[in-house]
Amino acid sequence: MQTIVYRIQEDQNGRWTLWTGDLPVSGGLRLGPAIKLARMLARERSDDDARIELVSCGHTIAIDRC
Repeated sequence: MQTIVYRIQEDQNGRWTLWTGDLPVSGGLRLGPAIKLARMLARERSDDDARIELVSCGHTIAIDRC
């Protein structure tokens, strides 16, 4: 079992990008839809441990385990 990390990172325009590893999954999102998408993807990977990180201004401000 491995841990999959979904990172939601704020860009300079105040929009959010969802990343998995070094690959962007979706960009230009508002925060609510970005969180919903990350949770949906994490639930699909039910065989692995998933973690969602919220990153703003280079700092991790929230972590959610799914």
